[in-house]
Amino acid sequence: MTLFTIKTLQKQVVVYLITSSIALILLSLTGCAKTGQAVHGLLDNVTTLKDELKELKVKVWDKTKGYQGVRYSPTDRVVPTFQDQQVPVSCRVFAHLLVQIPKGFTGKSIAQAVEAEATARGADMLLIGGTRQATDAETEQAPLFSYYGPEQPYKCRDYWNGWKFAYEDWVDQGDWVTIGYDEWGSPNAHFNSPLIMQVAFLRCSE
Repeated sequence: MTLFTIKTLQKQVVVYLITSSIALILLSLTGCAKTGQAVHGLLDNVTTLKDELKELKVKVWDKTKGYQGVRYSPTDRVVPTFQDQQVPVSCRVFAHLLVQIPKGFTGKSIAQAVEAEATARGADMLLIGGTRQATDAETEQAPLFSYYGPEQPYKCRDYWNGWKFAYEDWVDQGDWVTIGYDEWGSPNAHFNSPLIMQVAFLRCSE
């Protein structure tokens, strides 16, 4: 279920609340039994919509956002970096994504999974952002990749604007988890909780 659906339901809740308020005023003025029944029906609908919103919030990862960007030829290897200042001038960002990582992964298995996805999409370089404990994790056994644009590739050194994409999916996640050069690719770095990781794919070759 997408965040668009959640926002649509939120708008419906607002409409129902306004409508039910008007009905309550009419009830107080007229004492009409039929109006009272209508009010109760509206309030029941509002309660149902609120419950649906809570359920959708938990299940936001049920359907990931598939890749819709430029199609590149796969690459043989990808270079990871944690600093946008280290990205070569020629590199263009062509994918923003969040990666949901199941519990029990190591730094090595995380690197293998993310780098495999990156090379399959044609990336030469990975820009890795923050990592947090996932509060709405699924029970998948393999990482899930959810993409958030951009509409067109752009030069990282000129136009990188930080980790501002996917805010709605990122803001309510759990505690921060350290994954840097020491942890990336390390079989000795163990993570016992599911994780959410910010990543960008870059294409540096023509």
